[in-house]
Amino acid sequence: MAAGGTAPKMRMNEVFILTGVTLLLGALFMHTWVSPVVLESGQEPYTNGASMMSGDAFAIGVEVENETTVRVVLYDEDNTIISAESIVLAAGESTKRTLEVDEGGYYTYEIDTKGIGATLNLDIERKLMIDLLPFPVGALLLAFGLYQRQHLAEEPSAPIDAELDV
Repeated sequence: MAAGGTAPKMRMNEVFILTGVTLLLGALFMHTWVSPVVLESGQEPYTNGASMMSGDAFAIGVEVENETTVRVVLYDEDNTIISAESIVLAAGESTKRTLEVDEGGYYTYEIDTKGIGATLNLDIERKLMIDLLPFPVGALLLAFGLYQRQHLAEEPSAPIDAELDV
């Protein structure tokens, strides 16, 4: 719209290759880019949640700056406490807990460090691994695009003669 001119048309094999590589790189970033959450001293308890299926679990890692009692609470959709645990940690000590859910639904967890600074490593462990689906789809599209490219390279391209009626 803003710039004039023309661009060459993309071949179908290039579209498949581009789409496959984009899915593979996007899935790689989706799985490997996990940033820890840093809680400052005096901060309110950290609360987060996710939609879970039966058998999924929250993996929660906590490392505290000073000695404290960390309370980890899991709530269901109705804000009913599913599990609650208090963990005593020394300065610089860390722990990891896994909170597994039995039924599907939206679950919320709360991590209270009693105002002590902490670093949280949070992850969701899926039972069915649906979040790994982009990998085979991306690989399939990439392989199909490369196959089409190889197939086009093998065919000799003969010039097409045009007949014009005058």
